[in-house]
Amino acid sequence: MISHLIGHKHPDININISFQPQYLNTEGKVICGPGSAFEGVVKIKTSAPIPVHHIKLVFKATERVNYDAMGWKKLKADDNRLFAIRNILWGLPANTLNESACVFPILEAGDHVFPFICQLPMINYPPTFHHHLIATVFSMVASVITIDDTVSKSVPICFQSIVETMSLQPIYTEEHKLTNHISTVVTVPRLSYNINEHNQSIPIKVQFNTDKQEHLNISHLRVYIKRYYKVKYKTSSRHEEKIVAYYDHAKLPTTSSKVISLKLNIPDSTDLFPATLNYSTHLSIEYKLVVTVKIHHGPISLKKKLFEMPINFGTLSLGTRAPRQLEPYSDIKENRASINCKPTFLRPVPKQTLEEECLPAYDDAGMPPAYVMISRCVSHHSLRSIAAA
Repeated sequence: MISHLIGHKHPDININISFQPQYLNTEGKVICGPGSAFEGVVKIKTSAPIPVHHIKLVFKATERVNYDAMGWKKLKADDNRLFAIRNILWGLPANTLNESACVFPILEAGDHVFPFICQLPMINYPPTFHHHLIATVFSMVASVITIDDTVSKSVPICFQSIVETMSLQPIYTEEHKLTNHISTVVTVPRLSYNINEHNQSIPIKVQFNTDKQEHLNISHLRVYIKRYYKVKYKTSSRHEEKIVAYYDHAKLPTTSSKVISLKLNIPDSTDLFPATLNYSTHLSIEYKLVVTVKIHHGPISLKKKLFEMPINFGTLSLGTRAPRQLEPYSDIKENRASINCKPTFLRPVPKQTLEEECLPAYDDAGMPPAYVMISRCVSHHSLRSIAAA
């Protein structure tokens, strides 16, 4: 198991949160999504007996807007939490902490292990996201509550939403008239890509047509993807635009019709290309594919758009449909206190129980162990006798 730990220390208490390796990506990050489950253990090592009220594990998520950076005033009643759930791993009920007659049990010195399983609902929460204007953070926090202190360790969790990668039509085309004698046709096969795939590129065909043998007076063909962030709160909003991929084509036709075929490479970076997002309370993420060219009129140059359409970046393979039970967070946020709208801690199955359910092992070279066979024709009376025995 691999651990990622942050938090403050205690001289007699050491907390470690570990996850089974199948839930980690190649970078060692815990990955989860709608409807998924992950499991691990909380390991606590104490060097001396300590009075402890309880040990808890909290899974929480927040969508925090940087109100100060944008000059917005936050209402005190507003809650940035997407959810927060708690599981008491050891000790007394949390609601007895402030009772005057409460006697703290002693957590003995040694190693203590608490397994856990967490199940997420089929809800598209806003994905893990870090930006100076807004951040969506998922974390698992283990805490030991002593008489005069709370010792905690936190592990970041990466939540990836489910976004379809669907091509709505087989081909996308835009035609434009640049001058009285020059026209263009831009063709793109599809406008939907999966952010989890690598070495992707967008093929683009630009056709220049002229009805006269004259100088075309065009230059600097550029293809680019522009990303749009919109952060919103109440009636206020802030927009941020950035070109995240581009390609410049220098050699253009000057005297005759010509077709230019090119490819725009998509960088393998989920930081540059987070999935398209339209179900968050405060954030939306959109993209556009744009093709431009410069037209020269004597000493004056004008930039003309030849193509501009939304492009979608999903998390599923092309054509794969999202589960029918999937709900966007924007549809359930008013009812987020409901137990069906939150993750759930499940009761782990004890290891001993799992071992008892397995058949006894045997050597392939020898004879398998013998098992008593009960005939399917045995009477109900005989079955009761066997059960009673």
